[in-house]
This record gives sequence, C-alpha cells and structure tokens, in this order.
Amino acid sequence: MKIDGVILAFLLPFMYFVANLISMGYRINLTSEEETELKHLVKKNQNKQNVLKRIYCILLKNEGQKNVNITQLLGIHEDTVADWTKIYLQKGIDGLLRYKYSERRKSQLHPYKARIKRMALAKSVKTIEQLQLKVKKNLGIEIEYSWFYRYCRKYGIYKVLKETRNE
Repeated sequence: MKIDGVILAFLLPFMYFVANLISMGYRINLTSEEETELKHLVKKNQNKQNVLKRIYCILLKNEGQKNVNITQLLGIHEDTVADWTKIYLQKGIDGLLRYKYSERRKSQLHPYKARIKRMALAKSVKTIEQLQLKVKKNLGIEIEYSWFYRYCRKYGIYKVLKETRNE
C-alpha cells in the first residue's frame, strides 16, 4: 500500500503537467517587467497591425485566454497562436517580432495548388480523403490528413469540394 502511495505521489505532478500541456497548449507567465515592456511596444507600434497582433496574442495568453478566444479576437488561425506563443517562449519578444514567414520552408504542394484545385473539381472527388488519395496517386505526394485539410481550407480548395459535393 505504501509503495502505491509513493508511486502515485510521484506520478500525480507529471500527470497534471501532461494534462495541462495537452489541454492548454503553451502557457505564458509574464513578469510585471515583461508585461510593461509589451504594453510599451503596443503604444510604439500602433501603425503595425502584424506586430500588434503578435503582442496582443502574448498578452492574452498571459491573461489565460484560450487559443479559440484569441483567434476570434485577433482574426488569426489557432495554429498561428500556437506558433507565436512557442516562438515567444523560445526566442523572447525580439524573436517573435523578427520572425518572418518567408523564412519558413515552402509547402511541397504549393507548385501544384492550381492542379489540386482542378482535381477537387472532379465529380469523383467528394471528400478531403478522396482528394488526398488522388494527390498521392497523381503527384506522388503523401500528406498527413489534418495538415492537408488545413491547406485545403487556407487556399479555398475545401470550398470547391463542398460546392461540387452539393451539385
């Protein structure tokens, strides 16, 4: 009995940490100095919408706002909230403000975007899964479903699929 209690006492903090990590994503706990610096940057960057969104994202995360709320308030994707939070935690405010999307790796699908859209127009393709298989067969590119779904939403391909499905 005592061993079970010791093991449980050892595992509980770890289990709590994992549960929070899964449900909350990345957490931000700003010091008062960091919060003051971010608020100063808000005043300084009033004409730079992208910079403001990044700063507000961190301030809202610090207040305990969920990613879903932040996406609605700032008009950004949930993945963007996670990306910005991760960059802030790893590289600080300077890293977040200097981050350029152009430096990211380009999607291997990007050169085929128009072709994928044409594939989505085919009467035989009615779902993302079917389009995913067609891309694999015709282009030789294997893509994880959730990533492909987001790609299709981002570039209007999902909308094309929905329209052809309803015809």
